[in-house]
Amino acid sequence: MKKLILLPLLISSLFSFSQSVEISGNIGEKKSKLVRLITLGDQFSMLEKTIATTKSDESGNFSLKTKIQSTQMSILAVDLKKGDIFLHNNSRLELEIIKDSSSQQQSIYEQVPLQYNIINDEELNTNIREFNVLYNSFLLRNFNRISRSRSNTIINNFELEMDTVFENYENEFFKNYRKYRIGALELISRRKTELMLMGDYFLNKDILYNNIEYASLFKEVFNNYILSGNSGINLTDLRETINYSTDYKKFDDLISDGNFKLSSDTRLRELIEIVSLAKLYNTRDFNRANIIKYLRQIERNSKFQEHRNIASNYIEKLQYLIWGSQPPLFSLKNTEGQEVNNAQLQGDFVLLAFMKGDSKLCISHITYLDEIRQKFNNKLKIVSLVEGNTNLISNYMYERDYEWHVLEIDDILLIEDFGIKVYPTYMLLNPDGSMASSATPMPDENILPYINSLMKKWNKINNPN
Repeated sequence: MKKLILLPLLISSLFSFSQSVEISGNIGEKKSKLVRLITLGDQFSMLEKTIATTKSDESGNFSLKTKIQSTQMSILAVDLKKGDIFLHNNSRLELEIIKDSSSQQQSIYEQVPLQYNIINDEELNTNIREFNVLYNSFLLRNFNRISRSRSNTIINNFELEMDTVFENYENEFFKNYRKYRIGALELISRRKTELMLMGDYFLNKDILYNNIEYASLFKEVFNNYILSGNSGINLTDLRETINYSTDYKKFDDLISDGNFKLSSDTRLRELIEIVSLAKLYNTRDFNRANIIKYLRQIERNSKFQEHRNIASNYIEKLQYLIWGSQPPLFSLKNTEGQEVNNAQLQGDFVLLAFMKGDSKLCISHITYLDEIRQKFNNKLKIVSLVEGNTNLISNYMYERDYEWHVLEIDDILLIEDFGIKVYPTYMLLNPDGSMASSATPMPDENILPYINSLMKKWNKINNPN
């Protein structure tokens, strides 16, 4: 179920005429904080791209200006806290950020999104918010009835009610937003299969690249399409094609000949293939390297500019922080005031321990980390990267004669760049500074054999004899 403020996101069109938008307001605190406006490279891959940055003044006031090409969902970020906002050409929004009163000890998974009030009247955001309230309330009241009913009457009645409520707001984006979000209720009802919804909403119809709810329903319907029995695609043929052929045309022919004939709708078929390949990338028994090669062929050769862009974004997102990729660069000060950067750590395997300065759990892991360091007999360096004051961690280590770098994170975007959602988080770097793992287990959860296997992988590749 979707929440009111935290909505799915949407890409701006690459082909419309750019017009400026302005967002101003107050962050709700009398201090300077980083304020950013973020959009997506496309709404299918959901690759974030910052398009405007500023800092609030000491009174908390801020102002952002940028350009967009079409009506779109963007993300407003204050430091690392984010909330979604709809923008259209010539938007002029004045906001009041609602101060977060939740516990600072919560992980990012538990925190509510950035909340704000729109001071000046703005029809698009106001109507979308009102619709979302009505939609969420309807779903809460009627979920069991929708999922168990033998007819779509209750859904049809809700759709007619929404047509009446918003009859005076003639906005094409908003109409489609409602249409495809209500369409998702038909999946819940199970009165229509994915194949039936394909015919009703997608086959031989315009692809609404710039409507968030179109993309949301699209991914719900097609995420598992080629692996489902409904597709008519033989799984053995699918595995053999992806695992042993780098010719995207063979994969395309296989999808085209499924039960639901997609040969006549080339644009839809190719978008289904892009989304499906991204899903298969993280599915066992499929060759990741060949999947990336297929996406690169779409990126280079598709006759649809939107698809070249989407494939490119998926490639970037799928390969971010994987084994062998380059990690974000950093240069941080240790407890002695010395700068430590990525290059200085090269030559050994390095376990990066991302910690919160006042976290008891993080401090409790330090003894485990020293035991791990000793068991690898100086083949492994440990570096603690600490958000907040480092005193508790450095004092704990000093009292026990533990010696490794403790670095204070003075750039909050580094936390975002590494994708840190909870503390502690552990990542392993190869001796050349590349990523070995961005999802290393906790020190008390079989981390030793995990690191050892990655060391063997590195040595096998770089010292084959």
